Amino acid sequence: MGAGPADLYDYFRPVEPSGKRRRAQKRIAITDDWPEIVPITEAEVRIVEAYFGDVLDELFGPLP
Repeated sequence: MGAGPADLYDYFRPVEPSGKRRRAQKRIAITDDWPEIVPITEAEVRIVEAYFGDVLDELFGPLP
């Protein structure tokens, strides 16, 4: 193995603009197919409570 490069972050070379702009062929349609109620598992609730419990208590108060 030879000597490594002097600067590991000097690998990006910007692309020169050609002066021509391409137009989109057709418009992109955005759809929302999420359900009204997104199911959350018990494990996800535990993770949120474990990491954000202090913040949630500060915002909403402690659980009764």
